[in-house]
Amino acid sequence: MKFRKHVCYYMKKLYDNKMITIRDGNISYKPKNENYFYISPGSIKKNNLEEEQIVKVFFQSFDNKKSPFNYDLYFNNNMYKPSREIHIHALLQTQPSNKDKDVCIIHAHPLQTIAYMGIDENTELSTIKKLFPELNVGSIGKNAKYHEAGSLDLAEDCFNCLNGYDIIGLERHGTLSIGENMERLYEELETLEFYANIKNISK
Repeated sequence: MKFRKHVCYYMKKLYDNKMITIRDGNISYKPKNENYFYISPGSIKKNNLEEEQIVKVFFQSFDNKKSPFNYDLYFNNNMYKPSREIHIHALLQTQPSNKDKDVCIIHAHPLQTIAYMGIDENTELSTIKKLFPELNVGSIGKNAKYHEAGSLDLAEDCFNCLNGYDIIGLERHGTLSIGENMERLYEELETLEFYANIKNISK
């Protein structure tokens, strides 16, 4: 499946399965050993994306020990701009440790998983593995604190919490997953939703 088509396909699956609303969520994909990644556009309905709407973002990394944002980004899709959460994706996609890997990132707003973490309180998403030890998902890191959507603070907190893990919760916001296989990432979100729903309806 071509890269842009891959992003469109899984954005539609997220919407169809109530893991995002019609303008929510974002996905990026970087082929291994490339200096670019593809990302879903912002301010566009996500239920029926076309390949030409997916934005190709080129990056150049540099060394700046004062900030984790060690990259410049370039894109020229005339009428489509990247998701406002581009820095969540760019921080991860530009890491030297990810250079020789296919890197898939999914940021979703799965209904049951957010309800499990709570609105008035912040339950760590990782605790779901204590309730269901058989849960077949990757390693779950600490929840990122609540920050304004699209902010550099949110991107940096997500980067720090996801370091060494496969998925994290975002307080009162959603989830963030990283891996080399988009299908596997989606499957894990679906699994979390199923078991979070069991806990939610048992309250």
